[in-house]
Amino acid sequence: MQDFAWPRENRADKNSEVIQLSKRARWVLCMALFLTCWMAGPPLAGASSAGAFEEILEYVHELHISSPQEEELYDGAINGLVDTLEDPYTVYMKPDELEEFSNSLQGTFVGVGIEVAPGYSYPSILRIIEGSPAENAGISAGDIIIKVDGNDIAEESLPNIVQKIRGPEGTRVRLTIRRDGRDDFDVELLRSSINLPSVQGELLDGGIGYINIDIFGSSTADDFEEALITLKQKGAEKLILDLRNDPGGYLQAAVQIAGDFVEKGRVVVSIVDSNNERQSYYTKGNMVAEGMPVAILVNGASASASEALAAALQDYGVGALIGDRTFGKGTVQTVIPLQAGGALKLTTANYHTPNDRVIDHTGLAPDIQVLTPELQLEAAKNWLNPPDKTTVILEDGGTEAIVNGSAVKLSQAPLQQGDTIYLPLRFVFEALGYRVDWQSSDGSVKVADTRSEALFYPGEDGRVLSGGQVVTEATPLLHKNEITYIPLSSLNFFNLKVEVDNGRITIEK
Repeated sequence: MQDFAWPRENRADKNSEVIQLSKRARWVLCMALFLTCWMAGPPLAGASSAGAFEEILEYVHELHISSPQEEELYDGAINGLVDTLEDPYTVYMKPDELEEFSNSLQGTFVGVGIEVAPGYSYPSILRIIEGSPAENAGISAGDIIIKVDGNDIAEESLPNIVQKIRGPEGTRVRLTIRRDGRDDFDVELLRSSINLPSVQGELLDGGIGYINIDIFGSSTADDFEEALITLKQKGAEKLILDLRNDPGGYLQAAVQIAGDFVEKGRVVVSIVDSNNERQSYYTKGNMVAEGMPVAILVNGASASASEALAAALQDYGVGALIGDRTFGKGTVQTVIPLQAGGALKLTTANYHTPNDRVIDHTGLAPDIQVLTPELQLEAAKNWLNPPDKTTVILEDGGTEAIVNGSAVKLSQAPLQQGDTIYLPLRFVFEALGYRVDWQSSDGSVKVADTRSEALFYPGEDGRVLSGGQVVTEATPLLHKNEITYIPLSSLNFFNLKVEVDNGRITIEK
């Protein structure tokens, strides 16, 4: 995990993100909020234990058969002390680890300029950074990496693969690429310093501006405001703020961005320490987004500073949170540089939302739940510009669906068994604007919107509760490869218009 920081005043740090880790597949890069400061104080009491520690250290160093180095023993003791806290966010960082951590927050790193995501056996390339060695070598999004320096990486973890691709600036790495339509080929890349922007914006159809924040660095707030102003000049009247897979960053950046939406002088976040002392941080911005309807996209990897911003916007009713429940990282870390080198990142407080919610371990519940990642952006666009009707088109064995005219990746295609056509339940209903929930009490699946609701029960009897009445002998749901499918005939419970033509299925709501 990586963590977020609160920079010192006037400190010219830059935000960062490790390049090769895909924004969509960052191994829970859950950035904590942290404060940077120097601390000093008296040693802890407990002479007996301290004396025993010194004795044990001396005996182990002098007598153990492995002849351990003294530095190794001290590192082990430090890590053992930290581990007793059972706090994954309190960490001792050696000087080289601190340097890497700081570089990651500055938005610079050494790499080849690719973002990767895990695949079935090999990682796939999601994005190529403009001007990077990867772009200059002709590597494309969608390519598959199968070897690094001649070594097959099948089934390896993404962090291990990332470490193999990374390396010192000026050194070379050879990637073996698999691409549809040609034989596997090798590309040799020179590792270079990469500057990864934390903010990307574009103008979508319907007067919608879209801004994605990868991480909250020291320049993110200024970059966000610049992107927002540019989009408004291009005609954006509404906004999608994408905080999905954003692990956090500088809390100060989140507070500053909140000021683009909320009037000056309002609480954005409060931090409360172990003595129950509270410090609140307030908006100072000029409300650049004033009057703009806002949809905020979140998911289970939205954490820390991104949750603080999302919570403030939700508490003040600025916009709707759309997607999945957020990670639930609501503690504050203080980064304490050590005179001996390195730093201690120590959990020192919880943070509270403007409405005094504490979200640690619980996260933020979205206002509109959409668990299918491929449909979340479409849901945001539909919320901002509600269509007169919603149309979903699928094809038997197809890899894409058409939702209101937009192509959306379809991970589970419709399938047919005998005379029965089955559709991926969650995808279809979330595409149509319904909420889908699995009921842990009885294993049923609840599908609902503001006008209708049905519960589909497990079992071969095909029991369905619809409109307050129990229907039996309906075709039961199909569960295959951990996916739940609904028979096409069950769409009748929702008064949907369905047409089937040569394997093409059109559903209209």
